[in-house]
Amino acid sequence: MQRFWIPIILVAIILLGSISSPVRAELTPEHRRELAALKKTVSRVGGLIRAKRVEEAEKIIEEAEVKIDEIVKAAEIEKDDRILKSLNSSMERYEMLLAKAKGETPADSGKVHFLEDVAPLIDSKCLGCHGATNPRAGLRLDTLTGWRRGGQSGPLLSPGNAGRSLLIARLMAPAGKGRMPQRGEPLSEEQIETVGKWINQGADVQRANPNTALSDLIYEYEKKTMSIEIPKPKGTETVSFTRDMAPWMTNLCLGCHNSRNKSGGLSVETFYDLMKGGDTGLVILPGDKENSRFFRLVGGLELPRMPQGQARITRKNYEDMIKWFEEGNTFDGADARTNIRTYVRSAAEMAADEFRKKTDEEMLAHRMERTTSQLKRAVPNDPQHTHKTEHFLMAGNVDNARLQEVGGWAEEKLTELQKLFGGSGLPWRGQLAIFVLKDRFSYDEFNEVIEQRRADAKMYGHSKVTANHEDAYAVLQDLGDAESAELTTQKNLTEHLTGAFLKQNGSVLPSWLISGTGLIMATDARKDTKRVAEMKQAAASIVPTIQRPEDVFEEGTFSPGTVGPVGYTLVRYLIDSQGAPKFAQFVTQLQRGQSVEQSLMQVYGANSQQVARSYAASLSR
Repeated sequence: MQRFWIPIILVAIILLGSISSPVRAELTPEHRRELAALKKTVSRVGGLIRAKRVEEAEKIIEEAEVKIDEIVKAAEIEKDDRILKSLNSSMERYEMLLAKAKGETPADSGKVHFLEDVAPLIDSKCLGCHGATNPRAGLRLDTLTGWRRGGQSGPLLSPGNAGRSLLIARLMAPAGKGRMPQRGEPLSEEQIETVGKWINQGADVQRANPNTALSDLIYEYEKKTMSIEIPKPKGTETVSFTRDMAPWMTNLCLGCHNSRNKSGGLSVETFYDLMKGGDTGLVILPGDKENSRFFRLVGGLELPRMPQGQARITRKNYEDMIKWFEEGNTFDGADARTNIRTYVRSAAEMAADEFRKKTDEEMLAHRMERTTSQLKRAVPNDPQHTHKTEHFLMAGNVDNARLQEVGGWAEEKLTELQKLFGGSGLPWRGQLAIFVLKDRFSYDEFNEVIEQRRADAKMYGHSKVTANHEDAYAVLQDLGDAESAELTTQKNLTEHLTGAFLKQNGSVLPSWLISGTGLIMATDARKDTKRVAEMKQAAASIVPTIQRPEDVFEEGTFSPGTVGPVGYTLVRYLIDSQGAPKFAQFVTQLQRGQSVEQSLMQVYGANSQQVARSYAASLSR
């Protein structure tokens, strides 16, 4: 009998429990919108307190508390529900700040927090002179390790005793007598007192990793406490922040609103800074341009109109800004903390874009116009001729027959290069121009007028290929075709056509590689024994004089007159050590933007120092 009643009793208990426990109501979409709006409104409190507008800040807090109570009651949820966690955290923080501003003393009001109170001061006032790239007097303040280590004057902090801390001494020193910061506004008495309290309380850094960048610590702290929104793109946007907004903001806004000069407490140095707002709170409410201070000031709806005292935004800037707001103020960059200057394209990059848009016919027309113009400027008083082959535009002050002959050689050499390094078709958009100049005077004039330099006496040709193919040419001094000559026009062509081929994608390759590979292609080791021997001898005398073996790979280590012999022997060593296919892979890695060090490790499995030492040893043999 007892066993029969047990299941019934259990079911009854469960049912009674379910009846007596209130059912949690779901937040309505309207409630969620109200909470999102509250977060934005409450985030203004910090700026208002910094601006000494305490009454306004207090009113926002009071109204927010009333609104939260209304939502809690309507949704039938607890006030500590997880949906309110972020908002409650912000409210508690701002209530504490408000209490401090009013001179009240809540339980934790005397505690100075490193990330909340001290780190932002150091970040804005000190890192301009004591950051990672410019540690004056040996002092770095961009990580906590630097704080502990100190600089040339000794330890910076004496935890527990602000009076004996060098940091306080520097902050309080008279102007011109060691006071820090030397540039910009000094810390106020209140700010110095805050730093002093922090030191007296033990200089606690809240268990932060000592090697983490100060800016990263501040960023992570702000993310947790300020609920800063970074709207992500949906893929349907027609206006891009990085492409359409950042460039004009860099030119018109960044001068007054940067990390070192936060006019109105606002920096637009990064997208994150922009969304964080300034002294008056958020300046951008995503998707709400009418209530966004940024739009109202820049768009001229409120005074003072921004930017002040300089050029206004253009009509396109204004229309882009409207569309950007309508599409939700999304950020399409990789990292919201990237300086917006990085999104401003240089004149060269914009020119490259224009050239990429040109059709093949337009590029051919450009090459002809560009080549004939350069030739006329270089040798204006000489007869000038042009001749086209499948891949080349020949031009020079030699006769047409000579241009045709050199053009035929160029076509043959291009086929050899494509077999060795890969590729087919036309490597250069708009063809490659090859200037054939009849004498040394003509070649020197081309260098003086077009390249604006004086050619080394041992230079008989060169090549130039820019990333956008605005320029793509090789220049040759016609040296003749005597079989007994160590250097002929055909060899000169091979050397510099090779250089132009290697640079076909506009990549910047080391001079030793360009020169060395060209000389390898142009030199027959069995026939040109005298020239090869001279280059080996020259390299054997030059290489031992450099300070570090790996400097052999560094650009600028060798002069234009000596880079040839070194390049020839170095490229020959790389080819002989593991074969031509490996060397072709090495070149490909460099063309893709890899460093010499990375390419050597990836292809040869050795670093630059190891390869350089082995190369130097081969010269002595």
